[in-house]
Amino acid sequence: MDMINSKLIQYILLLVLIGAGVYTLVKGEVPRDKAVLGQAAPLFTLADLQGDTVPLSRYEGKGVLLNFWASWCNPCVNELPLLNEAYKLTGVDVLAINVGEKAETVQQFVDRYELAFPVVLDADKKIKKQYLAVGLPLTIVINAKGEIIERHEGELTEMADILNLMRKISHD
Repeated sequence: MDMINSKLIQYILLLVLIGAGVYTLVKGEVPRDKAVLGQAAPLFTLADLQGDTVPLSRYEGKGVLLNFWASWCNPCVNELPLLNEAYKLTGVDVLAINVGEKAETVQQFVDRYELAFPVVLDADKKIKKQYLAVGLPLTIVINAKGEIIERHEGELTEMADILNLMRKISHD
């Protein structure tokens, strides 16, 4: 009798675990306002260093490479000058999104590295969360249709890799 009870308890536990797994899969969907590869990029509007608003919709029909960064992030410091050179070479739109820093700090960085592309401020880290950025840097490629077609987490160390990401926008 104890063996039957033991087997019954095992089956019940197995069913509970299966049920929990199914529930997690169904409820674990990423909300529509989050950045998902192959889906429309969540829209946002952020202020640039001059205080002007820059909506993501500005890049509709062209595509854009978003880069989430911070001046305290060494991989970001290494990557941004490369992005800057690629931007100058290709003319593909780049929008650098500084995460959580004051405008003065960001302006000093922009001036030091002579960044030519627009830089906007995500002071409250809301857009970072919306784009599911866990670490920095994070590069998101959005095509002319406004869809996220590429996501690169971590430092881009090679100019060829950056140019390949930019080609994906211009050949879309």
